[in-house]
Amino acid sequence: MPAARSLAVLFAFSALMLATPPLAADDTATPQAAKFGDLANPRDAGIRYGQAAGMSAVCLDMKPTPKAEALPTAFTGADLETFNVQAETVLKSWKKTLACAHTADPNPCRLAHQMSCKEAYKEIGPAGSAAPGLIEMSKAK
Repeated sequence: MPAARSLAVLFAFSALMLATPPLAADDTATPQAAKFGDLANPRDAGIRYGQAAGMSAVCLDMKPTPKAEALPTAFTGADLETFNVQAETVLKSWKKTLACAHTADPNPCRLAHQMSCKEAYKEIGPAGSAAPGLIEMSKAK
């Protein structure tokens, strides 16, 4: 059980690190709170788009909303490239979790997926804390 918990904590921490923008050199004097979910920013929007795409690949019965699917159309040129790089990086991270394998006990992988999906849903689900409305349940439960 401790291995399952540590693996789940690792996945949750990884998701948080992906979503937290690094401080610029000039931000050291008075750091401001991170503005999660700024979908006008191509980097942040790309992260959230990748998160929605990753959830639809990993999490049971999840699908991106039309709001999420429209995000790439908001950017052009270098901003679109920034968006795409971030989206692909986050999506690859989610897809890597699908290769999780514990031959003796598959529960750590299952628990890590459940925790990651639950936390991401809190951030980008219908009542999300970071960027609400990017993911939804694809079936009624």
